[in-house]
Amino acid sequence: MTSTLMRPSDATADATAAHTGVATARRLARHDARTVLPGMVPFGMLLGVTVVATGADRLVELVGGAAIYGGSAQLTAVTLLDRGLALTAVVLTAAVVNARLLLYSAALGERFRAQPRVFRWLAPHFIIDQTYLMAVGRPTLAGAEFRSYWRWLGGAVLVVWTTSIGLGMALAPVMPSLPHLPLIGTALFIGLLVPRLTERPAIVAALVGGTVAALTSTVLPAAGIIAGAVAGVVAAMAVSRNG
Repeated sequence: MTSTLMRPSDATADATAAHTGVATARRLARHDARTVLPGMVPFGMLLGVTVVATGADRLVELVGGAAIYGGSAQLTAVTLLDRGLALTAVVLTAAVVNARLLLYSAALGERFRAQPRVFRWLAPHFIIDQTYLMAVGRPTLAGAEFRSYWRWLGGAVLVVWTTSIGLGMALAPVMPSLPHLPLIGTALFIGLLVPRLTERPAIVAALVGGTVAALTSTVLPAAGIIAGAVAGVVAAMAVSRNG
């Protein structure tokens, strides 16, 4: 008596492959989250300490950590409000600081465009420096795999970010006055940047963007970041075209 092996249906095979792909995307998201999260903790704590030092409303700023989801913009807003700037000026300045996210969203636009409507409306909230860098490093993820990856990565960053802000608020009363604390944010971005400087266009973009940002900031501080970002992108495109 012989036994007959039944082949799974195409639908079953496709479902199994899809499940495997989504599970793999979740593992990649957890791996990438572990890469960027340690560097976010000191920055979040810095923001929490700044909130306490300036006397800002702790609950509002903690909720703002999740709502704004941009440490540079929130830190800028808290600092400028403490210096007495008008709310309109603070909002505009924070918007300029976050203007680089428009470049990130444009770069990720194709991967969001083919997604369901709810995802297209809500998921861009998770676009920040860290999630963008990790996502562009996973160009093969698409469809349900990308949705799963993005939700897990963005969710992990959101939890750790808001928790680190709260931790900074809690520890602020017992922390000594350290004038070098503002350098933590700079160190975070340098730590994200250096591992990416593996090709000539990236190196040129970093050098040109940093130089332009520094020079612009001496004249118009609010425009330094966006000017540097634009200059860096243009320089990298020019080098890639000529190379």
